[in-house]
Amino acid sequence: MVEEFYKIKVKDIMTPGWNTPFIEENAGWREFLTILSFTAHAWVVNNAKDMKIVGVITEHDIMHYVIPQERKRERISGIYRLDILHKESIVKEIMTYNPITCLCDETLDDVLRKLSTYDIRRLPVVTKENRLVGEITIQHLVKNLRYKFMHGETE
Repeated sequence: MVEEFYKIKVKDIMTPGWNTPFIEENAGWREFLTILSFTAHAWVVNNAKDMKIVGVITEHDIMHYVIPQERKRERISGIYRLDILHKESIVKEIMTYNPITCLCDETLDDVLRKLSTYDIRRLPVVTKENRLVGEITIQHLVKNLRYKFMHGETE
């Protein structure tokens, strides 16, 4: 059963683009705080027409700016950008750039390698032109595996 699970294509279990949280890179603080109040993340695209993925913004990104400096743990690499969250803030100032992506025709084996290698929980699904078409998450993988176990699709 596990071998069959690894062969499943991303396109067969991903959340389609119309149901994938995204936001434009030049969106302001009201938009990104609104979207993050409903979901833990949003894929950042250059604009809603082209839908080229440029980053991701998460609850953790916001927490780096609202936790007072003296309460933050020491960071291993990089620096915290102090005083960057303000009324004129836009998504591209706060987002994480160049997220790891996957293609529709990749297998769950490919996805699992990326998730474990980069210690992430979700991947945007993109076209070869880097256009956002959906997402796949650890939750998708767990639900699919659960379905296989419950419906007796075991070896």
